[in-house]
Amino acid sequence: MHVKTWRRAAVCSVLWLSPLVPASIAGAASAEPEIERQRTAFAAAWAAAERGRWEPSGDTLELLESYVLFPDLRAAWLRARLSTAAPAEVEAFLAAHPGLPATEDLRRRWLDTLEKRQDWPRYLALYARHFSDRAEPQIRCVALRAAGGDDDGYVAAALELWTVGVSQPKACDPVFAELERRGELTPERYRARLTLALEARQISLARYLARKLDAGDRNLVERWARMQSDPGAALRDAARLADTPGQRDLVAYGFRQLMRRDPLESSRLWRALGDRYAFDPDERHAIAREIALSAARRHLPAAAALLAELGDAATTTGVLEWRMRLSALAGDWQGLLDAHKGLPADAAVLEPWRYWQARALEASGEDETAARIFADLAVERSYHGFLAADRLERPYAWAHRPIEPDEEIIAALAARPALIRARELFFVGQDSRGRSEWNLEIDGLSADQRAQAALLAHRWGWHSRAISAAAQAGALDDLVVRYPTPFRHTFDARAPEARVAATWAYGIARSESLFMPDVASGAGALGLMQLLPSTGRETARRASVTYRGSASLLEPETNIALGIRYLASMYERFGRHRVLATAAYNAGPRRVSDWLPDRTVPADAWVDAIPFDETRTYVQRVLSAEAIFYWRLHEDTQRLSAHMPPVGPAGASRVASDGAGRSTL
Repeated sequence: MHVKTWRRAAVCSVLWLSPLVPASIAGAASAEPEIERQRTAFAAAWAAAERGRWEPSGDTLELLESYVLFPDLRAAWLRARLSTAAPAEVEAFLAAHPGLPATEDLRRRWLDTLEKRQDWPRYLALYARHFSDRAEPQIRCVALRAAGGDDDGYVAAALELWTVGVSQPKACDPVFAELERRGELTPERYRARLTLALEARQISLARYLARKLDAGDRNLVERWARMQSDPGAALRDAARLADTPGQRDLVAYGFRQLMRRDPLESSRLWRALGDRYAFDPDERHAIAREIALSAARRHLPAAAALLAELGDAATTTGVLEWRMRLSALAGDWQGLLDAHKGLPADAAVLEPWRYWQARALEASGEDETAARIFADLAVERSYHGFLAADRLERPYAWAHRPIEPDEEIIAALAARPALIRARELFFVGQDSRGRSEWNLEIDGLSADQRAQAALLAHRWGWHSRAISAAAQAGALDDLVVRYPTPFRHTFDARAPEARVAATWAYGIARSESLFMPDVASGAGALGLMQLLPSTGRETARRASVTYRGSASLLEPETNIALGIRYLASMYERFGRHRVLATAAYNAGPRRVSDWLPDRTVPADAWVDAIPFDETRTYVQRVLSAEAIFYWRLHEDTQRLSAHMPPVGPAGASRVASDGAGRSTL
C-alpha cells in the first residue's frame, strides 16, 4: 500500500473506529468525505503546480479554496514560475500570507530571482524589510553589490565579511574586488585574515591569501600545508623550528593530524620532541591525552599503558572510561575497578559504569556486592538495565504506564490552526514540512500539553511526532506510543522471508528514522530504514525486488523489504551474530571487520568499547528496542544475552551457557 493511501486509511480508521477519539473529534467525522476529497484534489493539483501548471477550476477550485493548504498550492505554483512571474503577482501573495511557512521559502527564492534579474531596487527593498538582520554572507554580499558601494557603511560592512577565517561564497568576490580596487585590502589586512584562516585550520584559504604576501608568510603557510599532508615527516623536521608561540601551535596541529593516522608513531615522536617546546601544562596534557585516547579507540595493545601513564593532571573522565572499556575487553577486572574508583561522583553513578563495576566485582568473587548493584540497575528499562537483569535472571522492568488522555486538551490541540496545517501536510505526504510546523507549535507547549500532543499524533498515525513529543514531555513509560508498530503486515511478511526477527527489524527502523518514510540523512540514506541508493540498488538486484531508483526508497513497503534484506545480509556476513550485524548496519561492514578483536571477548565488553560513540549508542538502542518490541508483540521476554554470544576474530561464536540457561556474556 502506498504511504498516502495508507495514511488516508489510517485517518479514517482513527476518526471512525477508535474508541479513544473524543466526541468532539468523532463528531467531525461527517466532514471526513469532504476533507478526503480535498486531500486527493490537493495531491493531484500539487504535482501540476510544482511544474508551473495551474489546473484547479470549477468545482475542484471551489473545493480547494476552503482547504487549509490552498495557499501552499498557490505558493508552489508561483515558485515554479518565478523566473517569468510579474513582481506584482508575487508581492501580492507575499503580502496576503505573511506568516505562512511557505511564504518564507517563496520570499527567499524571490530574492534570488530578483538578483538574477538584477532588479536592485526591489532586491534592496525586500532585503531591508526581511533579511538585513539575519542574512547569511551570500545575501549580505549581494545586497552590498546591489547598493553599488555608495553608502558610507559599505567599506565597514565589506571588511566585516572579509575578516573571517573561512572562505566566503562566490557572491562576495565582487565585493572583495571592490575593496581591492579601493586599496582597502592592505598587507596587514591580508595577514590578519591569514592568521584567522590558520587558526581555523583552513589551509587552502591560507595558501590563497599568502600569494599576496611576502616569502616569509608563504613559507609559514607551506609549513602548515606540509604538517597537514605529511605530519610524520613534518614533525621529524620540527626539531629545527624555533620555540615560539606560532611554532608551538604548528607542532600541536601536526601531532593532532598524525595521531588520527598513526597514534603509536605520534606517541613516539611526542616522547622525542615534546620537551623541546615550552607548551603550557594544559596543552601538554591535552596532546598526550588525545594520543592515548586515539590509541584506545583503535584498541591498540599499547593503549592501556598510554592511558595509565598520563598522570593525574592529564587524566579526565573520558580517560578513565576508556581505561574501563579496555580493561573489560582484556578481563583486567582489578584495573577496571581501579579506574572506576577515580571517576567523579556524577560519572560513577551512570548505568554503564555501575554495570561494569558490578561485572568486575562479580568476576573478582564479590558476588554479593555485585548482585546489589545489578539489582539496582535491573529496575531500569534500558540496555544495561536489561543486561543486569540477565545476570540475576530477573524479569525485565517494563513499567508500562499509558499516558492518561485528557480529551479536553487533546481537542484544543487538534483545533489549533498550526497543528491542523501540520496534520494535513502529513496526510498529503509532505512530512518534512509538516514536521517543521508541528515542531514550531509544540515548542511552546507545557509538558502536560506535549504528552497529550503525543497521544494526538499517535492517533493520527504520525509516530515520529508522537515519539518525539512523548520524550519532550518526559512521558517515557507509554510503550505503545513510544514503540509503535506501523506497517505491521510488511514487517511480519518480509522478516521471515529474510530469516530475521521482525522485532529486530522494528528496532532498526525506529532507531534509524522514528518511522519517517521521507527522511534523508546527511550521507544520503533514505527512508524508514535509511538505505543509501547504492545499497538499495544492489540489495534489490540480489533479492530480485523491483527498484526504480531513489524514489523506491521513499515507498515504505519497498524500503522495509530492502532494509530487511540488507540487515539479513549483514547477519549472514557476520556469522548470524546480531550484535555485529547491528553495528554493521550503522557503521558499515568494513569498519566492523576492522573492530573485531584478535581473541574472543564478551559481547557486552565489545559493544561498550565500539570506537564510534554514535555506533555504540546505536547498537545499545537497537538491542534494547528489540526487547521492548518483542514484549509488545508477544507479551513475553526475549533476553538480550540470548543474542549476545562472544565476539571473536572471525565474527561470532555460538552462545555458551553457564549451565543455568544464561549467556556467558
